[in-house]
Amino acid sequence: MGKIASEYQTLLMQRYGSIELDKLDKIALSALKRDPAEDGYEEEMLQWMKNNPNATFQELLRFNASFYCPLEIVDDDDMDE
Repeated sequence: MGKIASEYQTLLMQRYGSIELDKLDKIALSALKRDPAEDGYEEEMLQWMKNNPNATFQELLRFNASFYCPLEIVDDDDMDE
């Protein structure tokens, strides 16, 4: 039997599951469905979605990105070995 969707996952799919998405956005939607619960910020995502009912998919992606540390690109010569 499949896992029951959370309130966040249900709302996510109601809002964005039927919109036209390109291949990368489909991958992002899949990650948005899974990652917040796994990484412990699903409640924050749910509250943001409730507070922003007209948010675009891109706005949701930007908010989701705020839960991750920024990527720092370092030249190989600058790395401590």
